[in-house]
Amino acid sequence: MTDQIENSAATDEVAAELSRPGDPAPWELLGEEQGFHRFLTVNLRRYRMPNGREVDWDVFGPKSAAGITSGVTVLPLTPEGRIVTVRMFRAGPDRVVTNLPGGFVEPDEDPAVAGARELEEETGYTCETLDVVGWQWASASSTYRKYVAIARGCRPDGKQQLDETEDCVPVELSVDAFRAELRTPGAMTGADAAYLALDHAGLL
Repeated sequence: MTDQIENSAATDEVAAELSRPGDPAPWELLGEEQGFHRFLTVNLRRYRMPNGREVDWDVFGPKSAAGITSGVTVLPLTPEGRIVTVRMFRAGPDRVVTNLPGGFVEPDEDPAVAGARELEEETGYTCETLDVVGWQWASASSTYRKYVAIARGCRPDGKQQLDETEDCVPVELSVDAFRAELRTPGAMTGADAAYLALDHAGLL
C-alpha cells in the first residue's frame, strides 16, 4: 500500500509539472552602456519587451573592467561538525553581521581554488576537501555569479591574511546556532548561499 501511495504521488507531481504554463518570451537586448564604475559597476541596458515596449534596466556586478565576473561563498565544516563563520562590518546594513567566508574568483581561477584561498585568507582555517556544489545570481538585477562550496575537515592551522578593508573575526558555530542566525532578521548577509550550502550538506 505504501508503494502505491508513493507512486501515485510521484505521478501527480509529474502531471503538475507537465501542465504548468509555459515560460514568457525573453526580452531582446538592444544595447548596453556603462553608468557607474567604482567597486561596483552599474550598466544601463535597454530591452525590447515581447509586447514591443522598450525599457531601461540597471544591472550591476563587481570590477567588470578587471575581468572579475564571479565570487564564491564557502560553508566550512570542522571535523566536529561546527561551522566556521566570520563576524565583520558590512556597509550596506551599516553594522557588524555574520557571514560565511568567501570573495572574488580571479580571472581564469578555478572557483574551488578561490574558495580554499578565501577561506584561509579570511579565517586562518585550511580544509581537507572543498567541493563546489552550485551557483546562483547575486540578485535578479546582477550579472555577478556566486559559486557555493562546502569545505570539510577545516582546522585553524593556516594564516589569516586580510585585505586593508577587511576586519574578519572567525567564529565557530554549532549547526543549530548557525541556523538560528539565519532565521534572525538582519543578523546575516548571504543567506541565500548559506541555505543552498546547508541543503547540499544535508544540514537543513
